[in-house]
Amino acid sequence: MPRHPNVVILGYSEAAMFIQQPYAADVRAIIAIAGQREYTIDTDNVEHSLILNFDDTETPADVDLLGQARLAMRQRAAGEFGIRMKPPTRADVDAIIAFARQTQKVNGTLICHCHAGISRSPAVALICLSAWRGSGSEAECVADIRRARPAAVPHEGLIRIADEKLGRGGALTRALGLDDSA
Repeated sequence: MPRHPNVVILGYSEAAMFIQQPYAADVRAIIAIAGQREYTIDTDNVEHSLILNFDDTETPADVDLLGQARLAMRQRAAGEFGIRMKPPTRADVDAIIAFARQTQKVNGTLICHCHAGISRSPAVALICLSAWRGSGSEAECVADIRRARPAAVPHEGLIRIADEKLGRGGALTRALGLDDSA
């Protein structure tokens, strides 16, 4: 198996506390995800960092008319409170994959954090592991995410885009138990 950083998946508060501990000296990279009204931890003292700005909202495929309608409805409702829900994009997944490739040989720990550490950061960690380990490792990568963060429900839209971008032909989505037809 190719060498890569250890991956820690956290929510914002956990990450803020983790980074202040003595063992945080091993942290060499951080991927922080924040929506419109969320925060990221300070990354100034970390060698490699990627800050992504998108909300934990659906990323329906162009052919998923029901998903598109659900997203539009949720965005309208959020707009009534002055919130613009921004879903992750293909460019976000490109940035995650590029960052994973850039940090593959980093000796230390990669923290992936979002607001709760349940959806977006586990998906980002899964994308990194999949990029590092290559085709055929999808089930092992999913198992590692589930061991690291048992409550994780990786963001479906990010995983579908990553499956395509990494050329996995549905293997990553199937390993996560997602239906290929969406």
